[in-house]
Amino acid sequence: MTSPADAITNAVRSVTKAWRKQRIAEERDRNAVFHRQTRLMRSHRIGIREVAFDVMEEAYSIASGPERLPVKPRQIMYVARPTILRRTGVLTFNDTYFTQHLLIDYMEEYDCDDWDIIWDARGHFFEPHTRIEVPLGTLEVRQYLGERPSFDRPTHAVIKLFPTAGPQNRYENVVFIEKEGFHPILAAAALQARFDIALMSTKGMSVTASRVLLDRLAALGVENIFSLHDFDVSGFSIFGTLGTNSRRYRFNNSVRVIDIGLRLADAQALSLQSEPVPREDPRKWTKRMRTLQRHGATPEEIEFLRTQRVELNAMTSPQLIAFIESKLAEHGVTKLIPDSKIIEQQARRVIKDRLIREALDRVAGRIAKETEATALPKNLKGLVTRLLKKHPELPWDAAVAEILFPPAKEDDG
Repeated sequence: MTSPADAITNAVRSVTKAWRKQRIAEERDRNAVFHRQTRLMRSHRIGIREVAFDVMEEAYSIASGPERLPVKPRQIMYVARPTILRRTGVLTFNDTYFTQHLLIDYMEEYDCDDWDIIWDARGHFFEPHTRIEVPLGTLEVRQYLGERPSFDRPTHAVIKLFPTAGPQNRYENVVFIEKEGFHPILAAAALQARFDIALMSTKGMSVTASRVLLDRLAALGVENIFSLHDFDVSGFSIFGTLGTNSRRYRFNNSVRVIDIGLRLADAQALSLQSEPVPREDPRKWTKRMRTLQRHGATPEEIEFLRTQRVELNAMTSPQLIAFIESKLAEHGVTKLIPDSKIIEQQARRVIKDRLIREALDRVAGRIAKETEATALPKNLKGLVTRLLKKHPELPWDAAVAEILFPPAKEDDG
C-alpha cells in the first residue's frame, strides 16, 4: 500500500513532469526558454485577452497621439504589452497573437470605425484608364473610397507647381526606411512636405532597383540618403550595404548614406522596449560581430545585440515623427529654396496663370451659352457604342470627345 507521503510525491512528480523536462532542456540550450514561454501562454491566454481588451483603447490613443496619427498594429502592441505582462504575470506573448487575433477581435467587437490602423497592403487595385493604383491596405482603401481624407494638402487654386522631373528644384535628400508601412504616418504629419524629402522603403535588404535609383539620384544632385532601420543585426546590414557595390550592381556615383538609427543610445534615450533574440552558435556570432563592426556598431551595441533587438515599431507615431525630425535637423535638412532665376520663372508662371483665369472668367458666360446652343450629333449614345465596338480599348468619355472632334487624318502625300 502506498503511503500518504509517497502518494503526494508521485502526484507532484506527475504534475511537474513537463516542467522538469523543459527546465532540463533549458540548461542544455538557453533557446528552449522561448518554448517554455509558448507552452505557458496557453494557460494564461484568457488572462491576456481580458487585459488586452481592457487596455486596447488607451494603447491605441497613446500610439496615435494627440494628433491622431495613423498607427501600425505592432505600435499598439508595444504600448499595451507592459501592462498585459504586469497584470497577467506571463513572461511574454506572441506578437502575432496580439496583432492578428486580439486586436482584430477587439475591433470586431467594439466600435473602432475612427481608428486609422495601417494594415500592410496585401496586393494592389488598379483602375482602368486613369492609371490610379491603390495598395490593398486598410488605410489606402478607405482613402480611395472617400471614407478617410487624403494626406495630400490641397494646393491653392492659383498656385501651380513649378515643372520638375526628378530631384532638381524639388528635393535634395532621401529617407530610406528598411520596412514598408510607415509612409501614411509620415504623410499625416506632412513630414515630406515640411522638409522637402523623398521617401524610399523596401522589405528588408535593398534590392538592385533601389540601388540603381539611388545611384542615378546621386548623379542628379541628391546630397544625402538617410537610413532609418531597426536596431538589430539586419538593420546594421541594411545600412551598411545600401550604398555599397555588390555582385549584381556596382555604383557609378558616390552615394552618401547617413545612419540616423535606431542605435543603442536612441533606444535608451526613448526607453524603448527590446525583444529577445536566440543566442547564436559562438562561431556564427563571431562572424556576425565582424559584420557589425564593419557597419559601425560599437562594442556596447554588439554586446546588446547578441541577445536583444529594438524595433522602429516600439516608438509611438508621435515619437517616430519627433525622432526623424530631430535627426533631419541635426544634419541641417531644411526646405529647398532654388536660386533667384528659378523663383522669378515661377513668379511669371503664376502671373500668367492668373491672367488666363481672369480672361476666361470674362468670357465664361458667353462660352457657356454657346456650349448649350451647340447641336449635338443625333443618337450620340449609338455613335459611342459603335465606336467602342471598333475600338474597345477606349474609355467611353474619350469616345465622346473623339466623336465630337475627330482626330486629324495624317496626310498620305
